[in-house]
Amino acid sequence: MKNFAPFQSGLPLRSILLLLCLFLITGYSAMADQNDPELNTLFKALKATTNEGTAAQIQQEIWARWTAFEADERIDQKMQVGVKLMNAGALRDAERWFGTLAEAAPTFAEVWNKRATVRFMIGDLSGSKRDIARVLRLEPRHFGALSGLGMIHTQQGNYEGALLAYQAAARQNPHLEQVDTIIASLKKRLRGEAL
Repeated sequence: MKNFAPFQSGLPLRSILLLLCLFLITGYSAMADQNDPELNTLFKALKATTNEGTAAQIQQEIWARWTAFEADERIDQKMQVGVKLMNAGALRDAERWFGTLAEAAPTFAEVWNKRATVRFMIGDLSGSKRDIARVLRLEPRHFGALSGLGMIHTQQGNYEGALLAYQAAARQNPHLEQVDTIIASLKKRLRGEAL
């Protein structure tokens, strides 16, 4: 069982999970991007659940809301093109594409996160860290960006920084794959124990 913060809200957990199920079934999305007010409910439910299947559904919904940009349909469509470039391995093209989108929509956190991911994949760790910093200013709960920062710090041999980043990611999403194992391994390394 994963560690999770106790659920603290005026609504009982059952009500929150019922609302979440309605959002997932209906595809409701009021103002998707990192400013979507429903993200607060989703994060509370994510931290409260102990069911991994439910956690996976909640994570998927959070990512869907982060990735959508309903304020401008053209940006939303261009975001999908960038994701296709990235998934096809056209990393330099994807980096330029997301850079152009970041200029057009500088307050859209997920554009910065996607470019950070691409930059990590091509080995531009400094550029990736700068983009992650931008993501976290716009969406401090972005567990994907925090995990990415942990990977960068690990690659750079900054195990203390990696530990802090992964712990921050786990506080936002205690269901991240392998996060407990990664944190335990980093703690051992910092204590000088054999891995």
